[in-house]
Amino acid sequence: MRVLVLGAGGMLARDLIRTAPPGTELLAPPESEADVTNEAVMVRAVTDANPDVIVNCAAYTNVDGAEAERERAFLINGEAPGIVGRAVRRSGGRAVVVHYGTDYVFDGRGRRPYREDDVTGPLGVYGESKLAGERALAASAAEHLIIRTQWLFGLRGRSFPRTMWERATSGKATRVVNDQVGRPTYTVDLARATWRLIWKRGTESARTDVLLHVANSGHATWYDVARRVFAAAGAPQLLAPCTTHQYPTPAARPAFSPLDTTRYESLAGGPLPPWEAAVDRFLDELRTEAA
Repeated sequence: MRVLVLGAGGMLARDLIRTAPPGTELLAPPESEADVTNEAVMVRAVTDANPDVIVNCAAYTNVDGAEAERERAFLINGEAPGIVGRAVRRSGGRAVVVHYGTDYVFDGRGRRPYREDDVTGPLGVYGESKLAGERALAASAAEHLIIRTQWLFGLRGRSFPRTMWERATSGKATRVVNDQVGRPTYTVDLARATWRLIWKRGTESARTDVLLHVANSGHATWYDVARRVFAAAGAPQLLAPCTTHQYPTPAARPAFSPLDTTRYESLAGGPLPPWEAAVDRFLDELRTEAA
């Protein structure tokens, strides 16, 4: 199976590359050769690669920055997925486009985890741009799979657990919001889940699922995550909770946005590991990296 990975320098893409199963021929060109915002470049890249699957990891991920950079956020998150889909059609290929969505497409005012068919309602530019990207990809008529996920962290980039670890180990007192709830997700686990879905899709004739929620098991607040990290660093006394009102940000965040992963679990045969275990494995990797 030939797989073209777009946005190959990012946190998730790097874990996709290192967890690729045997029998996968990976193509991970630099952005200059696979600019997702340039349709002519993408048509050429897809034509040259002739992949079976395209995994689009390219994204604008600065939630607060998107409020000031709306045009850029919409170009990368909102328009590019459609460009990738149209490139498949224009190249004459039959590649499946795998694309990642976010819990920020929901307003967070619900009382239960969000299912794939729940009504969307983004609170800010980032969520709006990601929802536009889902719709642009669907409108491209390319065969596709959208994987909505949330609260990503991984070794090869900036993430909330890494920032908390750095603050804890450097002795910095820290306040973290305790009234936003989600499902922290380790990019290693998400990458493995992605490969599982890709291979399953390639071996089964029924391809009806085009939108799936995938995240590590369990719910947590940002404070819960930070508390686990600070405890592991031996500095729990440095951490204190606060409310969203006490820690204002340019972009509004959904207060309660855990994703319901029942559909994924039925397809994959079970859930992803608990977020607590995922954070612990991540911290082990950080310690190994530091050593």
